[in-house]
Amino acid sequence: MTAATAETPSTSVVEDPPFKKTEPMAYAMGDIGNGFYFQLVTNYALIYMTDALGINPVIAGMIIFVGKLISAFTDFGTGVWADNAPLRKDGRYHWFVRTLRYPLMAVIILTFLPFVSSWPMTLRIVYITVIYILGVACYSSTSAPYGSFASVSTPDVKHRDEMAAGRGFGSTAGGIIVTFILPLVMYTTVNGKKVLNGPALIWVAIVFAILLWICYEITLRGTVERIRVEKSDNEHVPLLESVKYMLSNRAMIALMAAALLLIFAQMFAGAVNAYLYKDYFNNTTALSILAFQNVPVLIAAPFVPSICDKFGKKKVCGSLLVVTTVVYVIMFLMHITNPYVFVAMSVLAMFGNGVFGLMVWSFITDIIDDIQVKTHTREDGTVYTGYMFARKIGQALSGLLPAVVLAATGYVTATSGQAITQSAETLNNIYGVATLAPAIGNGLIAVILLFFYPLSGKVSKQNAKILEERRLKGEM
Repeated sequence: MTAATAETPSTSVVEDPPFKKTEPMAYAMGDIGNGFYFQLVTNYALIYMTDALGINPVIAGMIIFVGKLISAFTDFGTGVWADNAPLRKDGRYHWFVRTLRYPLMAVIILTFLPFVSSWPMTLRIVYITVIYILGVACYSSTSAPYGSFASVSTPDVKHRDEMAAGRGFGSTAGGIIVTFILPLVMYTTVNGKKVLNGPALIWVAIVFAILLWICYEITLRGTVERIRVEKSDNEHVPLLESVKYMLSNRAMIALMAAALLLIFAQMFAGAVNAYLYKDYFNNTTALSILAFQNVPVLIAAPFVPSICDKFGKKKVCGSLLVVTTVVYVIMFLMHITNPYVFVAMSVLAMFGNGVFGLMVWSFITDIIDDIQVKTHTREDGTVYTGYMFARKIGQALSGLLPAVVLAATGYVTATSGQAITQSAETLNNIYGVATLAPAIGNGLIAVILLFFYPLSGKVSKQNAKILEERRLKGEM
């Protein structure tokens, strides 16, 4: 393999072209764009299937479960495909986002066609199953290569942390935008009860598809692949070898476990929150306000990389996740009935989770370096999608289990416009899973980071120095 266009001395890094301060924010725009699909489908696919299409919760949960399992493999496959793709003028990974965003835009709209609710039930189930699976596959084709942008944008560790924090900022900001807008436009009131306004979602989907294109375009124009490793045919790493590299790396195993738990906790709570505020609190305005729970993370975002550089990412994130766990347990014990008190507590609870989400992409670049130090092979897309594989398993579980809980407690489905009153037992169980699931998930992540994840800040800097010396010697 030959080195990229950047040299990396231990004291000053030569980046060609020079790294711009605008690049982290340009990168952030891509994850805001991702959110226009991911947040929409993550938080509202289940309730759309149950309350707009009238599908049984267990069947809806199985559709999501199967779709997410399939996407775990499509993510990994796309990552390997991207790693082995030829270098183009703008690098290896930009082409995938530039080209494959168009099928993703189409599937966003196809997911929420309003006339599907009038079809026979069997046809509804078949249609939404096919479209949902197609959607997660299309999302893999852009999000997996996009994730590699941070690690190939610069060899400078500080700049890579800034790119990772930029993506974390984009993910958080995108979540706020989408989760604030949707509750305001997708619910209506019938007989004093909040009900889903399914037909309105097609207009949301059209607007979101356009915004996704714009956000991706800003990212494509504002980021640069500086680390470019040209590969001959005999240098392509076989898929099984890539898997072996990852599964023999303790840091990768730990982060994959943390990723599974992180996405499970976030998505489980997100899916249940749609029902919590609609049925338990009967207040979807509060759900819209909940979108701002990560604003403190956005405020802290510019300072987080420096704090993590000083104390170490694993220590900072692990400690904050302990606080998150304690707050969720308190919320469960309080059994809050005021939605605005619940929102306030959620803001406090989500800070640690949000900071870890902000820096998790930097964890990945540290692992890519660690594997390269040990194997002399750099597989950015493969490692990234190995991490995404674990996330997708978490997504699959978080799509299935809330549906199973709802069905087990007697949740009554509806079609658009129907007002349904749920039983007290169902409502109490919804509250319980909305607080206990994230408490358990975040607590386990804290344990993994503090006691099992091996890459301290010192080790990561040592790995970066080793790779810098290899580049100077022309060994990579």
